[in-house]
Amino acid sequence: MLDKIVFFLHVVRCHSLTDAAKQYGISTSAGSRWITELEECMGVSLVKRTTRKITPTQAGDLLFRQFSHINTQITDVVNEIQNLGNEDIGTIKIASTPLFAKHFLSQIIGEYLSDNPNISFVVIETAFEVDNVHEVDFAIRANATYRGFQDKDSLLVKRSLFSEPLKACCSPHYIQRYGEPIVPNDLKQHLCLFATTLVGGNKWIFEQNGEYNSVQIPRTVEADDSEILKNIALAGGGIAYLPLSLIHQELKENRLISVLNNYVSSDFELSLYYKPRKYMPARCANFKDYLLMRVEEINQQRRIQQTPLSVY
Repeated sequence: MLDKIVFFLHVVRCHSLTDAAKQYGISTSAGSRWITELEECMGVSLVKRTTRKITPTQAGDLLFRQFSHINTQITDVVNEIQNLGNEDIGTIKIASTPLFAKHFLSQIIGEYLSDNPNISFVVIETAFEVDNVHEVDFAIRANATYRGFQDKDSLLVKRSLFSEPLKACCSPHYIQRYGEPIVPNDLKQHLCLFATTLVGGNKWIFEQNGEYNSVQIPRTVEADDSEILKNIALAGGGIAYLPLSLIHQELKENRLISVLNNYVSSDFELSLYYKPRKYMPARCANFKDYLLMRVEEINQQRRIQQTPLSVY
């Protein structure tokens, strides 16, 4: 019965029997049978099925809300007992924006595994938010922030990792063909490339003398990966708004040109998110401490050498 209820929690969070079964390690048909058996045992319908997704009924919503709390307490008890052994063993699941996964997380995981061979990792590269931390232990997200920016309310713990300016840039060939924007509103007449998941999406924010200018740019190219946008900009396809570290070398070699330099741009911020809990599993707590330590070391080197992230 407890197994079936916990599986039901997965179904409600995923809105999908198939996805929930994959996470729980059972077949979709077995998962469907479990939900049916749970409904028969309780004498009420718990979910409504459509072709697109599964949603809880009123009874299902009550079971979900009540048992989610109980399940969290059970997990805390199990983690507390496991932590008595203080052993680094098990799997750590991380959802990370592609930029951080390629340039930082891969290096940090490699270092960590050399000293902790009993740990295994599942890394999910995604630029989208993973608020459902029941699916992962940690989420690393990118945001575009500016002075006075208010992050949306979240039940997750947030730890800032890196912060650096975003730069509006394009190729010299693009400027020769279409001209250079002088004020932010000029962007409305240009080809613009933007990341779907950064705060504001196709709204870019610039500051000058304490005044903010929010520009709704044309949706020329929309992508989830900043490196794709950089490559399109290099080919003369438009103006991109990218982290300085990603384009540092291209700016140095004049393959990309920074524009709107009289304005203060937004900042590109990478942050670590995880669920607050009384007893974090030892494997997660130890890796979190190592990750934050390595990020701080990189930040210290940057401050001393005054170099962007890309050199690392």
